[in-house]
Amino acid sequence: MRWSLATATWRTGTLASAEFTLFYKPLPHIALSSRFYHTTRVCERSGAKARKHREKALKTKEKTAKLPDFGQKFEIGSKGSKSGFRKQSGTVRLTTAALEWPLDADIDEKFAAKVRQQRLSTFCNSKDARRRCAYFGITDEQFTHWSGEFSKAVLNEKVERMKPKALVHLLVRNRLQGLDNYIVNQFFAFLESEAPHVITDLKYLREITDLRYPQEWAPSARTAKRKVIMHVGPTNSGKTYHALQRLKESRIGFYCSPLRLLAYEVFNRMSIAGISCSLITGEERLYPDYDTQPVKPVGYTADQIPISQVISCTIEMLPPNAVDVAVIDEIQMISDRQRGWAWTNALLSVNALELHLCGEPSAVPLVKRICAILDEKVEVREYKRLGELEVSSKSLEGKWENIQKGDCVVTFSRKNIYDIKKTIESATKMKCAVIYGGLPPESRVRQAELFNDPNSGYDVLVASDAVGMGINLSIKRMVFTALSKFDGDVVRPISVSQTRQIGGRAGRFSSGNEIGTVVAMESSDVDKLTKSMNTIPPELDAAGIKPTTAMIEMFSHQFPRVPFSQLWGMFRDICNVEDHYFLCSFDDQEEVAKVIEKLPLSVSERYQLIYSPVNAKDEIMKHCLLQYARAIAYKQECLVAKVIQLPEKPPKNRDDIKVLESWHRGITLYMWLAYHFMSIFPQLPQAASIKEECENAIQNGLIGLRTSADAKQVSNDSKDIRKALGLI
Repeated sequence: MRWSLATATWRTGTLASAEFTLFYKPLPHIALSSRFYHTTRVCERSGAKARKHREKALKTKEKTAKLPDFGQKFEIGSKGSKSGFRKQSGTVRLTTAALEWPLDADIDEKFAAKVRQQRLSTFCNSKDARRRCAYFGITDEQFTHWSGEFSKAVLNEKVERMKPKALVHLLVRNRLQGLDNYIVNQFFAFLESEAPHVITDLKYLREITDLRYPQEWAPSARTAKRKVIMHVGPTNSGKTYHALQRLKESRIGFYCSPLRLLAYEVFNRMSIAGISCSLITGEERLYPDYDTQPVKPVGYTADQIPISQVISCTIEMLPPNAVDVAVIDEIQMISDRQRGWAWTNALLSVNALELHLCGEPSAVPLVKRICAILDEKVEVREYKRLGELEVSSKSLEGKWENIQKGDCVVTFSRKNIYDIKKTIESATKMKCAVIYGGLPPESRVRQAELFNDPNSGYDVLVASDAVGMGINLSIKRMVFTALSKFDGDVVRPISVSQTRQIGGRAGRFSSGNEIGTVVAMESSDVDKLTKSMNTIPPELDAAGIKPTTAMIEMFSHQFPRVPFSQLWGMFRDICNVEDHYFLCSFDDQEEVAKVIEKLPLSVSERYQLIYSPVNAKDEIMKHCLLQYARAIAYKQECLVAKVIQLPEKPPKNRDDIKVLESWHRGITLYMWLAYHFMSIFPQLPQAASIKEECENAIQNGLIGLRTSADAKQVSNDSKDIRKALGLI
């Protein structure tokens, strides 16, 4: 006889908790629904193990699932069962409905207060929080006492930076995980003022992790008298165009892009205009050929190397030299939770007579506040959209046969892209190009060219949110299949800013489609889409920053026996950040640090590797990273062909293409490292050749997918299709 146990708790209006334990025989299906949380726990026990587990569960203080109340009632049961429970052999599944996260523009102090109360309760009972505090010598008893005191102070509004008003923008930007990390950080700040004796040298640790004055990290820029000009407006308003016109007129300058594709586009544009331009990205360098091109350098270095008039680069490759004009594109990404530090670094450290910032109006107040600290004034130039943009009051009624030539169909799940492509091709007989973030930039360009070419036979584009910035596309109508996505914490609506940026890609003025249309696939999304497109994005409140190599080195000296991967979380928890700034997410860096943990690398080498273009969750990339890191650690020459092993057979299905995409990222990482560790990675030309071979294989695979027997056949019925794609 098999038994099953499910235990859950939820918080009521105070820090008190309630607990219930459910036992059923035979095993039932238990569904608990709540508006505000999403979790699934499966517990399966048999015989004596069930009794032992039950006794342990009744005694323990740590709960299997934490379900916040927030004034909502829990409904127990599931549809289609008179008893309220549905039998399911073998397991008990305890489920709550997905958290209903509001639109970012609708997150207010009331919502922030509710979330704060729930997450504070979670913090006080969290094993993870106790473990993180234990790294600094805080005992269980001390944590229990001082976390309670901290919670009381917060709920009594005595902690300024934990007030609901201060948390609104944090929830917009970083959501639940960001708030959980912020609570731990503010707990250490609370201890510094109320109980500094709890942690040895707490004040000193807070001093060496002080990130409150990043403007002091770039003294050369502080000596320049910069003129700061912001070009702001919606997508397709010509703001970047006007900034680039000023760059063309300058004696010497540079353009900073969020994407390699955009940097390459500006490089081409400048070269065609007869301006000497160099391209600098993490994995590529291109320079003018002064012997064959009708361009001249503006000067020479001490080593007689020609100096280009313009450098087009990705934002992370910001050149350190002084210039007349600098253009930084997509300035609103200064608040990006992962890459925002690069824009902050550029804003604070660019040594230019004129600094042109292009982006959304939401960034203006933040930039003005930061520039006021630098004693710099900001001139704002506003632009209106070129061409009309309409939001359709009607949907496509879920019918894929309503897709038209020139449509771009947007989905927020990579795995849905191929299914939607196959479905549209089956329903309309039109071929679809695809663009998504995992696709190499070169492959995206080729797919964009197929879509833009009216004679290619590719009349529809299926894309992820990667279509929101980058390549110029001749889109007549932008079709949203959904307006929310799961971000790892909750199912949340797509932000107003992102919706407007993606929607604004329709009817690009330069494409010949002056009037663009934005439409929802389903009728249920029409009002949501209309609201997002007509809502002004919330103002940005803080700029992202990251610690310098010197800071991490100094911090690591305080904990010589602590693994480097653990140091990042400890730094995040105890660092001191000023109100205008926030610490960018360390999640990816911690994953990379774990992969290379056991290798004898210096702190500076580890720092470079964790900020390299790596996805440590990709097994092929992890393999490449380990091989490259081992070569760096033991100072051994690394040959690209010994690491990169492209499949011999051409790709026949989406899984084959995904493998090639992973190998492409591994090649790109080799090329990136070749510019940082030249003697160890000497085969840059060979890597470029293998990279091109990989890109050709991916492109051929994408073209061949249309006739592949591997393709999923999906019904034309709207609900069946959306269910198969995971949209409902």
